[in-house]
Amino acid sequence: MTTTSAAKIEVRPINPEELEEFGFVTHTTLATHGNGGFNDPMKDLRPEWTLCVFEDGALVTTFAAWPFSMRWNGERIHVAGVTSVGTLPHKRRRGHLTRAMTTAFGNYRDAQQPIAILHASQAAIYQRYGYAIIAPVQDYRVDPREINFLGAPQPRGTVRLTDASELDVLKSLYRAYADPRTGLLHRGDALWEGGVLDAHDKQAGPVYVAIYEEDGEPQGYALYLTRPGDGTGVADRNHVVTLRELHALTPSAYVALWQHVAAHDLADTLIRKSAPIDDPLFHMLLEPRRLHATVHDNILLRIVDVAPALSTRPYAESGSVTFELIDDRCEWNRGAWTLDADGQRGELTRSTAAPHFTLDARALSALASGARSATDLYRQGGLDTSQPESLRTWDRLFHTAYQPHCPDLF
Repeated sequence: MTTTSAAKIEVRPINPEELEEFGFVTHTTLATHGNGGFNDPMKDLRPEWTLCVFEDGALVTTFAAWPFSMRWNGERIHVAGVTSVGTLPHKRRRGHLTRAMTTAFGNYRDAQQPIAILHASQAAIYQRYGYAIIAPVQDYRVDPREINFLGAPQPRGTVRLTDASELDVLKSLYRAYADPRTGLLHRGDALWEGGVLDAHDKQAGPVYVAIYEEDGEPQGYALYLTRPGDGTGVADRNHVVTLRELHALTPSAYVALWQHVAAHDLADTLIRKSAPIDDPLFHMLLEPRRLHATVHDNILLRIVDVAPALSTRPYAESGSVTFELIDDRCEWNRGAWTLDADGQRGELTRSTAAPHFTLDARALSALASGARSATDLYRQGGLDTSQPESLRTWDRLFHTAYQPHCPDLF
């Protein structure tokens, strides 16, 4: 009889000399060859940010996380931006991802990163680790001539066309837009230059920057590309405008910037990718069906360390709730907790009181981010309570002014 010895499994960060192998495995599993920018795992990623699985000395599973800061209902919080996750096809179904993920959760807690976020190739992979889909997004594909507003304000300011040389203005507007929200990252130059400002193919044209101003004060911006169409569109209008990003601080700025990108007379197609789920455009247009809006999942979030995650988050009202948290991946989260909020700040402490609610890590991640209300979760079976009348307390405590959104790819 022939016996096979068990493989030697090691979970560790890569060494600098293993970065090329890391890139090969990641590109092979995610098919990201040649994408460039932040889709390139070789770009800017440090070996100490990785956590990989080696089988008999060979790298078989890649895993890494960017050390980001993120808006958390108007507060800054440190998060792990999980990226470059993949296992070679012939090494799958062996528990390698679970090994890396479990080790990573402990590392994030030690690094005071109480939240992890990621873009999922398949949500099913990560929801079983306690991640929740918190920020679905909308894509639009519309004829620019159909951008006709109904009952919207008439902008009294002006739009000027510029370029990335005004990055400081863009940063200031982005910070003002992001500040009260959840999910938007604190962008450094690398995220700007490797993300929304990266034209990918500079020979085909730049990223255009449109800034709306009133009385000399910037109130919003739009970033977009223009490219020739594929020849199948309207004969005399065969250009495509792709709106990368539009952040407006006022309704007038929002209307003016949309009117600007729709004013390219040679374009028959205007594409907007990853608009927030609470983007108001659908409700502002004369004929919203022409947007051909589609919705899909985007960012997933996981509360890794519940005490600092909920104590950092601002709250809409004062109140107190006790809940039982079920978490089969992060044992330090398990058990009963009491949240006391004063209408601004909150404090989460261990509790011996009888819980009002019982929920798991995925449901709590959706609730705390503002993606789902307690009542929604209860109706979906994601939250259990013997006191349904107390749901309103949780709804009020965790209410957010905006739905979560993260437009950056990483």
